Amino acid sequence: MSHTTQRPSLVQIARAAGVSPATVSRAFNRPALLSARTRDHILHTAGELGYRPDRIGSSLRSGSTKTLGLLLPTLENPVFAACFEGAEARAREVGYSVMLSTTGYNAERETAAARDLLDHRVEGLILTVGDPATSATLAELQSSDAPFVLAYNESEVHPFVSVDNHAAAGDMIAHLAGLGHRRMALITGPLEASDRALHRLEGARQRADALGLPVPEHLAMARHTAVDHERLGHLLARPAAPTALFCSNDLLAAAVIAALAEQGLSVPGDLSVCGFDGMAFGGLMVPALASVYQPSHDIGRQACHALLQRLEGHHVTGERLAHRLIPGGTVAPLIPAVLS
Repeated sequence: MSHTTQRPSLVQIARAAGVSPATVSRAFNRPALLSARTRDHILHTAGELGYRPDRIGSSLRSGSTKTLGLLLPTLENPVFAACFEGAEARAREVGYSVMLSTTGYNAERETAAARDLLDHRVEGLILTVGDPATSATLAELQSSDAPFVLAYNESEVHPFVSVDNHAAAGDMIAHLAGLGHRRMALITGPLEASDRALHRLEGARQRADALGLPVPEHLAMARHTAVDHERLGHLLARPAAPTALFCSNDLLAAAVIAALAEQGLSVPGDLSVCGFDGMAFGGLMVPALASVYQPSHDIGRQACHALLQRLEGHHVTGERLAHRLIPGGTVAPLIPAVLS
């Protein structure tokens, strides 16, 4: 014999809590109208009865789904997973949930995923795009008046939360220069799929120029987190090969270090290598990875907060969070023998 567990009604909760059904309804739909003591009593009673709010029915009645969309390039990179956790934590604080989709750094998939999220009636979007200046996705969102906030991207016209990629990369170049390195190379994924990598390259080159250093070389890989061993080998085989490799993200830096080991080169003995992101796994590497730390959890949290502000009618602009250098053991002072 099967048994069906039925959701207790508002009337049943009201009877058990000793309040009116209208008061129970307020506890779930307009909690600010009740005292904390009354609200907590009703929620506790409802929990004991096994009640869960019917969010679908509530959204149909109120016209609000209490759901935000989050569009990220990938979850392969822990940076974006931390961003998601930060956004979700902030959303939960005000009774919202987050619906996630990834784009694989593909512009067409990016636009399609944004449309899918809007079709699911999310109230706004937090998203990372290839380049805000040329993004068809953002143009479409603007034409439909869909509220959005960028995460990691920087923009002069759209609200965003990021670090100053230009300055952050420049600070790492200055750090390497302080250790005696003059010949450096930037290793990135495809620049057309990541304005962050482009800003880091530009920032590195500008700082090198200001310091009177040779222009850092640029080596673009086919993917943002994988190394083309042949192209890396060609770079290092040049007569005036770089003594330090600055990778546009930590996963790429880890892949470069592994590729160098396969070629019989040690880090930092033969080459210094650093990344960008400051992810926790870098501290577990031996030696620990030198990197530029950006607060990905806070980027997600602040981007969500900014979107919630937009939904309430507030004007939101750009916000750059602080970065810092993680010296790490994969970067070392240049010894004279390397220069010979």
